[in-house]
Amino acid sequence: MFHTSFNTVDRLVYFEGERDMSDLLLHSFSGSHYELGLQQGRAVRKLIHEGLESFPDLEVIKLMKPRLLPTSLFLALAKRKAAKMLKQDIFKLYPRQAQRLKGIADGSKIDMNTAFFLQSMELLIGKPTFAVQACTSLGFCPQKTSTREPVIAKNFDYLNSLARYNLTCVSEPREGYRTIGCTMASLPGMIDGMNEHGLTVTYNLAFSTDEPRCYAPLSMALQEMLETCKNTDEATRFITQARQGGHDALLMIADADGDVKTVEITSVHSAVREPVKGQIINTNHFLTEEMQYYEIPHDAVYSGKAPKRLVGLRIHESSERRLKRAEELLEGKVNIDEKRLTSILQDHGKDDEPSMLTICRHDELYASTLRSMMFYPQKRTIKVLYGNPCQNKYEEYKFPQH
Repeated sequence: MFHTSFNTVDRLVYFEGERDMSDLLLHSFSGSHYELGLQQGRAVRKLIHEGLESFPDLEVIKLMKPRLLPTSLFLALAKRKAAKMLKQDIFKLYPRQAQRLKGIADGSKIDMNTAFFLQSMELLIGKPTFAVQACTSLGFCPQKTSTREPVIAKNFDYLNSLARYNLTCVSEPREGYRTIGCTMASLPGMIDGMNEHGLTVTYNLAFSTDEPRCYAPLSMALQEMLETCKNTDEATRFITQARQGGHDALLMIADADGDVKTVEITSVHSAVREPVKGQIINTNHFLTEEMQYYEIPHDAVYSGKAPKRLVGLRIHESSERRLKRAEELLEGKVNIDEKRLTSILQDHGKDDEPSMLTICRHDELYASTLRSMMFYPQKRTIKVLYGNPCQNKYEEYKFPQH
């Protein structure tokens, strides 16, 4: 059943084919996992088909395609390869999320090879050749905030071309806990979200030399984690033991009791990082000694195989700059309130010059901040805005009452 039981009015506005980033559409899906997917697929059918039509123009596709191979043939071969790589792992490791993916395919009227291909883009965008130096997450224990509750916040930075495919939704599975949060339109898995017990996760890219041992996307593992775990300890055990071949990542995990941790993870290795002075900051490089061993060198630069905007840039520069700036803004600060938190998410550096290196990321040529979020695990509340936090306002959402 598709329903809208929220105080904020649901809306979606288009101007000349673009999604208005000041407006949020909050979807709610319920039922079996297949039914969740079917409702999602129907809700985003137009977006998915428009996205597929735009694929030949994406720079990442042009960079992968052999020069003399027709784009249509390349995409057909890529879909077959994606299905061969992902199908067995997804259906074996995450059967419920596999059923949701099947529902998305049926609801949006695409074949399963195309659905697997769309999942494979999560794996691709996580590779150092194409990856965006993206996302800043902030976590605060109760003693650090003015309201004495845990608070998690994140700026989601991603490719400009994918801005209109953000999806904010509530999922009420027949089996598993309810979840609320943000993902991309074609994904059954969660990128940043919370469950009905207040368990919260944010997902930042990292870059390691580890090769995946399976190809189930990390977002599916995170959705499964939120549907089955109640607190940070359970979630940490789940995700460090989970098999996934998605991104190397820094996962901020928090619960309603104020237990906040970061799990630094690759498809092979993981380590847990505890708060320091009641706070944790995640950008895109590992801070634990164990995981730094597997990380790509900090002097590595994007090669000629990367998108033109990135070639020659040092891969870790943005991550290091944003971490340092967030540390400066939080140095000695106590009683963190929403006003201060918002000012950090809106920050454009000491000189107030927005760029691809600032926490509030601006870059017309490649990737920008597409979404900003705040999570309040004790209140089971999230706040979301689309676009740059310096330009738009947050909308507040809670789980619907039964």
